Amino acid sequence: MKIIFILSLLVFASCKTAKNTSSENNQTKLEQSNNEGGIVERKREPIQIKAEVGRIELREQTTGVQIIKSRVEGNTLYLKIGYSGGCTKHDFKVIGNPMISKSLPPIRRVELVHLNNGDTCREYIEQQLIIDVSNLAYQQETGSKIKLQFSGIEEMIMYTFTTD
Repeated sequence: MKIIFILSLLVFASCKTAKNTSSENNQTKLEQSNNEGGIVERKREPIQIKAEVGRIELREQTTGVQIIKSRVEGNTLYLKIGYSGGCTKHDFKVIGNPMISKSLPPIRRVELVHLNNGDTCREYIEQQLIIDVSNLAYQQETGSKIKLQFSGIEEMIMYTFTTD
């Protein structure tokens, strides 16, 4: 009788230990997948673009993109952007309006066109765009200033044309 009691205790204890280990493993997996709300970020290579002056074509349906940070160094604008996707390659264009406001310094409205190429994935991607903005200058003369007003950024970006 004592042997049956001891064996049943051993079986009960081993089952309980296996259940605890299993639930601990599930909790660890859950915590890993829910890291910051389930958002997984991968490092992406910066994309280099040359800005152009023109109109956005109707066939270029732009999709949502968030401009997180911006800075200008010489004739280069660095934008840190965020968007959703992850299954296909995304394309970006920077298009400046041909019309410039008559102010000092002048202001040019600029659009960041995001073409997701039908990507319906929902991974959040942060990426850097390196944009040559020399075509957006008011005049192609050293010291020529213009403010760039991007849709999606409250503050305008001051750009001064330089010769490299």
